[in-house]
Amino acid sequence: MTGATAVAAAVATAAATAAEAVLNPPALQSVPALITPVASPSLPPLGAIMIMTSSWLPSLWALLGYCLLALVLVELFVILAEPFQRWRLRHIPGPPALPLVGCIPQIMRLGGPEFFKTCYEKYGPVFRIALGRSNWAVVVADADLMRQLGFKLRDHVFVEPNLMRSPFLEIDLAGLFLARDDYWRLVRSAWQPAFSAASLSGYLPRMVDCADQMVDRLLLRASESGRAAAAATAAAGRVDIYKELGQMTLEVVGSTAYGVDLLASGSNGAAPDEVKKSAAPAAAAASSTADAGEQPAVKSNATANAAGGCGRELVKACGDFFRCGSAFHGSRYAQAAMLFPELRPLLSWMAHTLPDTPFRKLMKARTRLLDTCLGLIQEWEAKQQQQEQMQKPNANGHAAANCHAAANGHAAANGHAAVNGQAAANGHAAANGHAAVDGHAAANGHAAANGHAAANGHAAANGHAAANGHAAANGHAAANGHAAVNGHAAANGHAAANGHAAANGHAAANGHAAANGHAAANGHAAANGHAAANGLAVHAVAAAEPAPPQPPPPADDTSAGRAPAVDPGSFLGLILSARNKATGEALNDHQVASQVQTFILAGYETSTNALTFTVHNIARHPEVERRLLAEIDEVLGPDRTPTEADLARLPYTEAVYNEALRLYPPAYGTTRLVGSEPMLVGGYQVPPGTSLILSIYAAHHDPRVWPRAEEFIPERFLPSSPLYPEVCARVPNAHAPFGYGIRYCIGMKFAIQEAKVALARLYQRLRFELEPGQVPLATAAALTLAPRDGLWVRPVARHHHLLRGQQGNQA
Repeated sequence: MTGATAVAAAVATAAATAAEAVLNPPALQSVPALITPVASPSLPPLGAIMIMTSSWLPSLWALLGYCLLALVLVELFVILAEPFQRWRLRHIPGPPALPLVGCIPQIMRLGGPEFFKTCYEKYGPVFRIALGRSNWAVVVADADLMRQLGFKLRDHVFVEPNLMRSPFLEIDLAGLFLARDDYWRLVRSAWQPAFSAASLSGYLPRMVDCADQMVDRLLLRASESGRAAAAATAAAGRVDIYKELGQMTLEVVGSTAYGVDLLASGSNGAAPDEVKKSAAPAAAAASSTADAGEQPAVKSNATANAAGGCGRELVKACGDFFRCGSAFHGSRYAQAAMLFPELRPLLSWMAHTLPDTPFRKLMKARTRLLDTCLGLIQEWEAKQQQQEQMQKPNANGHAAANCHAAANGHAAANGHAAVNGQAAANGHAAANGHAAVDGHAAANGHAAANGHAAANGHAAANGHAAANGHAAANGHAAANGHAAVNGHAAANGHAAANGHAAANGHAAANGHAAANGHAAANGHAAANGHAAANGLAVHAVAAAEPAPPQPPPPADDTSAGRAPAVDPGSFLGLILSARNKATGEALNDHQVASQVQTFILAGYETSTNALTFTVHNIARHPEVERRLLAEIDEVLGPDRTPTEADLARLPYTEAVYNEALRLYPPAYGTTRLVGSEPMLVGGYQVPPGTSLILSIYAAHHDPRVWPRAEEFIPERFLPSSPLYPEVCARVPNAHAPFGYGIRYCIGMKFAIQEAKVALARLYQRLRFELEPGQVPLATAAALTLAPRDGLWVRPVARHHHLLRGQQGNQA
């Protein structure tokens, strides 16, 4: 090392001498100085700097050499161990795996779904593939085998590398897809009530509203299309229906799950301080790799857009999450991690430090999604705190016993608010014409005795009709909802006994108690008052009267074995109230944010893709469109809003949707993990810990199961059709776009209801013509199967009066 140091010093000295000669040549030494330079005694000469550098530079190179040698040795060991992975699966057929890259080139060239389909045709229903140098998996493409494995195995596995770090890595691991064992059971049970039959009934009006808003936008584009045709302008009137459907599905998720408009702009208020503190580190980590000249549109702080207010940018963020989140369509760093999985920590650091364009887009999308999730949580907790404050009695004498909260000016005893004067006993103050004895003054039509005057339909005895309810003089007869016995008729959803009937979901456990008509569960106090969930007091137990005997539970009550209804916008309440049965612990911040994100992404992506594929196939097949329009016209007419009963009368509409899901399943594959024991799969012994890929797309296109598999034939799914016994009645779960077993998509019924509503409202008033270049439809198989470039159509109004109305509104 001494000789090397001497040589380096000599080289540095010679370089310094040469630099001095260049900077101060002899020819210029005789020229008078015009400007006197300022001396800088603190800066050493160039030669001294290079000599000092030469003293430690060799040591640095030696250190780097040792590190490189260690890295090469580790990599060599891993590569030498790779044949062991091949040896474990040697007995299973499959495509040749190239050195280092495995089957990645074939997958990137054909796309995962088509590659698996091709391998199925060549190697049979069970084959092995290499996703990179050492990541081996077994693919199953037979419908019956997939059903058996889907029901027998529970754990999912993600077969692509994850380069995320905190907080996104924790959010990914805490999601419903990768959840396992007790944690999965906890999270699944928290989600379940949101998708009960009663809850779906409550979501229906909101789904219809969102679909109607989309239809109104498309009718405007249809009017533009008509004017463009008259002016020979081709550009106007074209619309990417993929984006429009994405906007609608995101609106449905926000409305039904969170009670907000995720596409509306503006902030909904501040969040509690402790939420700000927990959100700040996550926001800092998430925004560290954003574009150098851009700032995230939503901030994770007290002024965050609590409703997600990102508009179309949030739609783009959801799309980028699925496109750029796949190693095959995303960052080069993720692709490198498939080749060198042991270098994942280093590649993750490089991706966050020097991000390429796909990774930058992914981080920007994930930051926006995280901000949206945190904003929703902040708003929910802020509302809860506000409602808790409204429950508390105050110094003005507003009690929570039998009436309403002080914030609304309701009296402490049995009457009304102190704002305009408290009643001396049970009623309203004399200042407003209310009697001081029991309630209401005669001047306002109220009897001085006990409350209400007969002139307004209330008997002088107790303020109510002769029995216990409302007099027929004001239309409160049993036919309109109020029975002559106890005040409520069963005909319109009110039970004749004490409260509200189960017909409209007002069972005792879901909002109205059998005692006095209001249940504490969903916002109504169990005694005589109203709960804090609606801003009304809940401390009614002290002065409450004894509850009468409860009537038998209605048919859809929880005691009858059916899940209760969940009010729209209550999903966060379900997640935040979830508790571990063994420890009593709630979900932590990452786990809560993960569930919020999962609902947004799953509710947006798969539904948007499925509906887009459905519209594409309807437009390609005029005979399908004619039958679909005939069914919708027969059931709904030109503009009638669909009810829950109407949806059941649209079997062909659902069959069209199912056939589109068969040909283009957005979730084109799912995964399972073999446990600690070997498993026999299709005659092959699969080692423990092996990743299984269940190729739903390949099974849906299997001509051995589906006659004319590549054709769009909705009649396959109609029980009345002769084609139905060919597959659906013969091969259980041959159609599996939502997965298998207990790990099937929990939102399946939600998605089907949303799709039928959207298709019914769209085709009641519109039909769509494909723009040139849309057949065949280019797709991209990233994390999901999606239209690669959208779907460009020209909407055409079916009823001219609707088109004229839209033109008038636009004018």
